[in-house]
Amino acid sequence: MVQITIFASVLYLGVLSLVPLVNAHGQILGVSANGVYNDGPNIYYSGDAKNAQTAVRTMYEASGPAYNLPTDFTDDSKMACEGASGAPVTIQVSAGSDIQIDWVGATSDLLNKPGTGDKTWPDGEYPWVHAMGTVATYIASCTNGDCTTFDASEGSWVKLEMDGLDLSQSISDDLRSTMAAKPEPYYPTGAGLWGMAKFVQDGSSWNVTVPSGLQNGQYIVRHELMAVHNPLTSGDATTGPQVYVGCIQVEVVDGGDVTLPEGTTAGSLYASDGDFANYNVYSDNGANFVNPGPAVWDSTSSSSSASSSSSASSASTSVPASSSTVVDSSSNTPTASTATVASSSISASSSASNGDDASNSTTSAPTSTSSATCRKRRNARRMTKKRRHSSSTH
Repeated sequence: MVQITIFASVLYLGVLSLVPLVNAHGQILGVSANGVYNDGPNIYYSGDAKNAQTAVRTMYEASGPAYNLPTDFTDDSKMACEGASGAPVTIQVSAGSDIQIDWVGATSDLLNKPGTGDKTWPDGEYPWVHAMGTVATYIASCTNGDCTTFDASEGSWVKLEMDGLDLSQSISDDLRSTMAAKPEPYYPTGAGLWGMAKFVQDGSSWNVTVPSGLQNGQYIVRHELMAVHNPLTSGDATTGPQVYVGCIQVEVVDGGDVTLPEGTTAGSLYASDGDFANYNVYSDNGANFVNPGPAVWDSTSSSSSASSSSSASSASTSVPASSSTVVDSSSNTPTASTATVASSSISASSSASNGDDASNSTTSAPTSTSSATCRKRRNARRMTKKRRHSSSTH
């Protein structure tokens, strides 16, 4: 048993000796939304014209730290957008559509290597260089209505997705060989596909879907890569999971009534001394990894609720104008008939938002109520005529 323990320790130390000590950088190269591509900032030359037209916040200065470590996990500013101030513009994206986020590495370790995707890289641009770790996306509303001036450290971050370690899939043989030659050997040694490996295999690119029905407005999409290739070592503040954060300012259009739930402050997403901060991919070999952080928001349930409310409202107000809505042509002011329909719509929305499926029962209510009222009035007039006729004949 002692011999096995010693062997495992030697193997672990041998693996660590292969991991490069140089802290590789990376950042968002650009994003695509609604058919429009927006370049990320040039961190090496502030005078680049694209810096005045980017919706991507500058992740870090070329001479500064490229990522956050466990010692930074409690810092709301660093963990939100790596302390970056607002970018000059926002880009439009339709609710329910995808944003394509392209990243770029700062070193040529994986350039034109097998398993890194079918992509031709321009001069000076390279694939992402790590393959072990998670890929996550968060979103926060710019509560001041203007993301260019919004302080991201005050954001309430809602997790849209996290792609961790999928033990039902495996890394491609090509990328495994490429990472071994880097050298940054890939773990687990058997089955197991990290979100970051998938990301590299797809050309260092990732698609995230904006929740369907999300309310129009300005938001920050926080995209995060967390590399686990350099486990925390006691007494060494340069070790531990490396958290790369890129923030994109978007304006959601074509949205609905879905609002974000209460989120988490950036400095509370991950514990600085928790399981993730202390995770060792080499000794664990992927057996016990658990996605860190808050739960992923189930936006579909919120979307369904809002959709029911919207459907009820739409059905209530879409009945023919001649039967339910009367407008005074001289003032364009709806009469009481329209007010009745609006009241029914509000009631339906309220019921749907409380989890009741009010759409079916409410959809036909305005028309039925209007028709029934007409029939009652006609019947009343007939009965009046009959009574008058009866009185005149006696």
